[in-house]
Amino acid sequence: MTWMDPIETIFGDDGLQPHYEALFDLINDADSFLVVSHENPDGDAIGSTLAMCHLLWALGKRAVPYNVDPVPFNFAFLRGADQLISDPDALTAMEPLEVTLLLDCAQKDRAGDRFPEAGWRPRIGVVDHHSTWDQDFADVYVRDTSAAAVGEMMYRLALTAGVAVSQEMAECCYASIMTDTGGFRYGKTTQGTFKIAAELVGCGVQPWHMNRHVYENDPLARVRLLGRVLNTLTVSECGRLAFIVVDDEMLGEPGLRPEMLDGFINYARGIRGVEVATQLRQLGPGRFKVSFRSRGTVNVAALAETFGGGGHHNAAGCAVDGSAEDIQRRLADRLAELL
Repeated sequence: MTWMDPIETIFGDDGLQPHYEALFDLINDADSFLVVSHENPDGDAIGSTLAMCHLLWALGKRAVPYNVDPVPFNFAFLRGADQLISDPDALTAMEPLEVTLLLDCAQKDRAGDRFPEAGWRPRIGVVDHHSTWDQDFADVYVRDTSAAAVGEMMYRLALTAGVAVSQEMAECCYASIMTDTGGFRYGKTTQGTFKIAAELVGCGVQPWHMNRHVYENDPLARVRLLGRVLNTLTVSECGRLAFIVVDDEMLGEPGLRPEMLDGFINYARGIRGVEVATQLRQLGPGRFKVSFRSRGTVNVAALAETFGGGGHHNAAGCAVDGSAEDIQRRLADRLAELL
């Protein structure tokens, strides 16, 4: 039987392997790393951040996971999550680390306004799968816009590094992939995605254990919040646009955090006939974070870019100034043009 390179077997000859090898060279040449991702982290951000840390720890490196926001409640079970710090003062006071690794985004400002400048070390590496990016701030970029999640890319990096994937790292990669594919339902879920998931199960991942923690672990307050948010649901006259709004008052109940809104927008997108769902979350007086979800007809990443944001074809976001009513009107006009 002919031996097959596992990288080539799963990923094919896509021309990206030299980029993975360049990143591994960067890792090999340093001993200490700050591993970060975008603010308001989702499952891909947390899963890939912790997967990278497990890889670095396996290589005998010092790795510190950091995010300006804490770990969302449904990812706190991942091994290593308790080591993630979100206090900028603690980061500034820390002995300087040699390399910053930025995951699940390729734009410095996506790390958040509260990310300290000291967090950007002299050498920077990026691992990302989004189409929007800054080309001039990192030393090494590994970008694969065809990847369903950065967890896929982390598995490939482990193969490149020759590191045996531990159960801890496998669970982090699986959480990244499972959540960014919507439970293996979204359009970027490929044969390769399932191959990688199967490999991760072989490393000890138990799908029901992962699903139970991520999707069936809601605090009662979150379920009640969902009811309040869905009461704001409006649909355009044409039936193709849906909006939900979250104001400051809704998040005022003890125990509620912004990440508990994750997934609410999918209820709006799931309405028959809706092509694009939009969620407005109040960030302050006259300013809203806007999230978009598309069924595929509309490239919402391009839409978000016109408002200073970015993302994927089917999932993107931005921040917009104005009242909720004014923003909905502006977005509805632009979306109607795109449709």
